[in-house]
Amino acid sequence: MQTLAGLARTTALLLVMVFALPVEGASPAPQTSAEPRVHKVTIKGMVFTPATLEVSVGDTVVWVNEDLVPHTATAIVDGTTVFDSGVFPAEASWKYVASRSGTIPYVCLLHPMMKGTLIVR
Repeated sequence: MQTLAGLARTTALLLVMVFALPVEGASPAPQTSAEPRVHKVTIKGMVFTPATLEVSVGDTVVWVNEDLVPHTATAIVDGTTVFDSGVFPAEASWKYVASRSGTIPYVCLLHPMMKGTLIVR
């Protein structure tokens, strides 16, 4: 015969086991912080592709110059330089880690008709 304390322990153990089982069809718990991601902007034919890119704070954006000529990726907002790759040659790349949220327009300083937008959430 089981004692009252033993019965309580057994019941508690069963409850823990039942509630620890996954529920079919239930969604997993939402992640509170996503891992930083790496995004690519290709420079080819004097165009940034994609022209608009949405990323999260902490994500890395890599500009890859697949063109035949050098380029820059330069963002100056309200007179303040947010990022500036400097001139990087054909077949080279440059990366930026998004550190603040906002909409950041950027250009190639060597070819001002080349424009892009980085949206950081």
